[in-house]
Formats: sequence, C-alpha cells, structure tokens
Amino acid sequence: MWTSKKILFYTLVLTFLVSIFVSIIVYQILIKSDLTRINTNYNDNSNLSTSTSKHDSEAVEVSKAWLKNLQTSVKYIAGKISPSVVSIIITKDVQTYKTDPFWFFQEPSWVVKQKVWGWTGFFVNKKWLIITNKHVVWDTNASYTVITNNNEEYVGKVLAIDPTTDLAIVQAMTKDGKELSNTPAVKFIDSSQKAEVWDFVLAVGNALAEFQNTVTFWVVSGLGRSIQAWDQSTQLTEQLTWLIQTDTAINPGNSWWPLVNLNEEVVWINTAIAAGANWLWFSIPLSQQEVNYLIGSVEKFWKIKRSFIWIRYISLNENIAKSLKLWINYWDYIYSANPQDDAVVKNSPADKAWLKSWDIIIEVNGTKLKSWLSTKDIIKSKLPWDTISLKVMSQWKEKMMELTLGEN
Repeated sequence: MWTSKKILFYTLVLTFLVSIFVSIIVYQILIKSDLTRINTNYNDNSNLSTSTSKHDSEAVEVSKAWLKNLQTSVKYIAGKISPSVVSIIITKDVQTYKTDPFWFFQEPSWVVKQKVWGWTGFFVNKKWLIITNKHVVWDTNASYTVITNNNEEYVGKVLAIDPTTDLAIVQAMTKDGKELSNTPAVKFIDSSQKAEVWDFVLAVGNALAEFQNTVTFWVVSGLGRSIQAWDQSTQLTEQLTWLIQTDTAINPGNSWWPLVNLNEEVVWINTAIAAGANWLWFSIPLSQQEVNYLIGSVEKFWKIKRSFIWIRYISLNENIAKSLKLWINYWDYIYSANPQDDAVVKNSPADKAWLKSWDIIIEVNGTKLKSWLSTKDIIKSKLPWDTISLKVMSQWKEKMMELTLGEN
C-alpha cells in the first residue's frame, strides 16, 4: 500500500516537472519570438508615426510656402495691371422738372449734365487707345470721361464699335483735344495659348461705378459657354458665344475688367453676369493678334472692319430646337423671327451663293459648328473678300458651297 502511494507521488512530481520543462520550451520557441516581433512592429510603427508626422509637417510647410508665393504673385500682378485700368464715366443731359408739393403736376424746368453710370476699360497701346465693351459706349448722346488710377481725368472719344462682338475702342485725350502718349499698356495672351479650367485669374476694375481699382481673384470655372445677353441700357439682346465662365467676382460696372492670368497676360474680357445667380460671370476671349487687328483696322479705316455673309441665323441648342420644332440640337439655322426681315439679305454674299431661309449651316471651312461655336466665331478672323467653304443642309440634303465674304 505504502509502495503504491509512493509511486503515485513520484509520478505526479515527475509529470509536474515535465510540464514545466515543456512550457519553458514552448515559451522560448513561440511566445518569446512573437513578443520580439510585436515589439519590433511597435518600434517600427512608432518610427513610421514619427516619419509620417515629419512628412505631414513638411507638406504643411510646402503648402504655406506655395500660398505665400501665390499671394506675392497676385499682389505683384494687381499692382502692375492697375495703372493700365481706367474708369469710364458716362454723363448725359438730364431733364429736370418743376412740381407741386403733392407731385400732381410737373413741367420741364432746365437740363443738367449728370453722371448716369460708370464702367471700366484699359489701355492697349502707348497712344492712349482703350478697349472697352460696346454696351459701355453705345450712346451717341452721352459724353465719356476717362479717369486713370491716379485720378487724372481725360475726355473719352469713341473711335469705333465692333459690329460683331461686344467690343469698342476709345481714345483718351486732353480737354483741348491733344493726344497723349506713353500710357502703361497691358499685354495679351498669344492666340496659340489657351486658358484651362482651374487656371488662377484676377480682375481689376471700377466696381459698381463707385469703387475704383477693385481687385478680385479666383479661377476659371468653365470654357466654351454660350449665352443670350441682355443689356438693360439698350434693352437689346445679343447672342455671345465661346465665352469663359469664371468665379472671379464681377459686379455691375465691372464690364471690361481685364481678366489676367499669373503670367501678367490679359486672356479674357469681362462682359456679362448671369441674372438671378451667384458666382456666374462670363468673359470674351481676346488675344494680342485680335487686338492688333482691331487697332490696325481703326487706324487704317477709322472703323472696325469685319467680314459678313449677311444672314440672320440662330445657333441651335436643345431648348431652341424644341421651341422651333426641329430635331437638330446644334448648327446654325438661317431664320428670321420677324417675317418682315429677310433671313438672307438680298444681293449679299449669302444670296449670291444661293443660301436660303431655313437652310442649316453645318460646317465652315471644315470646322463643325456647335451651340457655343457659330459661323460668326469662325469668319471673324477672316478678311473681307476672302473665300470660305460651307457645308449646308438644304431641304434635308447636304451640299457644299463656296462663298466670298462681304464687309460691314
């Protein structure tokens, strides 16, 4: 009996010792190696966290430096462009009236010259020539005063109005009619260069006809826009195509603010605001080649000569096509809304080429037309008497024709 208990005791002790030994071996082989790996990973993660924090810190510093450089560039460009930008103040003879205390009866009393509004323009050469919007200087009964950014005042003489786009050329002169020289002219983008969405741009001008030398800044937000523009002064509408859309703040009075890129080049010219919307502004493209043509035409002919084919047409889009019950959503539809006006002017280049009402122009010189690219946009770079080719749909059959351009 005692021997059996003794054997059982030694067996338990031996089993206990063997289990401890095995546990030590397992710890050495598995658990310790795992702890080492976990510790290594922890150290690696700590190093990675330190490295990431360092990287983030460096990125923040780079961003700060980039923003500082951007701010410096904007300040420099605004300072360089501002001397070239002028305010154009419009004054007119305004009739005043005598009236009774209750405003029942009125009779004319006298005429006073009064400021009615103010816009913006800018110098484009050293001879004090200024480009502005056509709708700024359309009124032949008004007088125009040019005010420079240092508040010097000059007489504004309207030299020419562009018949096809919202452009006009004005010359600043002294009150005794002397021409001035050595004005700080802007430089324009080359026609081979293009603006892109998200390009940074800034504008300088006479906001609300009250705040001169206002500077705004942001980005190009869209290209190739087409709008129906309405001028509250003339009560007329005009189809404007191939416009830039920008988020750079533009307000009434900002017409003809130069829109400038970070290379100090004027790329577009502000022309219209979307009514009933915020941050929707539109500008006309303008290159150095276009400006040279405008100035050369004025100096040689005393007007801006443009090529014409003498048709009335409408650039189709989905809504216009639907209202006219057409199945085509683009191209130029030869059409007159007024039955008394011929869509094709008699004895014009279009008439001689056998274009007719309700024909649809598909291509001009091999370029397909779009809702934002019209016949006018393509032929404006052509000279009078140049020959162009047209692809036309007439009575739902396509045909090619050649046409010699006329002039305004």
